[in-house]
Amino acid sequence: MKGEMALDMVVKFLIVLVVVGIVVGLFIKFSSDSKDAVKDMFTGKNNTSSGFPKTIQQSTFSSGQVANYIESCYDTMTSLDENSQKDQTCYVLMADSPFSGFVTSSGVTGAVDSKMRARVIINTTFSKDYIRITFAEFVKDASTSSLVSNRVIVN
Repeated sequence: MKGEMALDMVVKFLIVLVVVGIVVGLFIKFSSDSKDAVKDMFTGKNNTSSGFPKTIQQSTFSSGQVANYIESCYDTMTSLDENSQKDQTCYVLMADSPFSGFVTSSGVTGAVDSKMRARVIINTTFSKDYIRITFAEFVKDASTSSLVSNRVIVN
């Protein structure tokens, strides 16, 4: 009788040790993911962070470079899940002189991918030495007065 109880306790102890070993192994394997998730939960950050806004400073910008920043903003923001897509300034481009000397509205529009041109709104004359490229989740369409989604605004 005493031998059976001792054997029974040893088996139970071994089962508990195996379960604890499995749990510890899983925790170690996924600990970096767990740490990041817990840290993000307490700092208010989430894994959909886009890293924006970014300030880019150069002596001049070409229309093609501005178009690349517009496309980057759009692609990055639309790759986020729907709940994370919000109005966000993506880039502030700063030049040594006004943009009007080297960038035109038609040049930027022409350099943007043809599939994306309808999603770009240019609200500037490029008369300043900086421009802001912003992703807008919803914008009121000037011609139809209805809300349209996912636009990049240059101002």
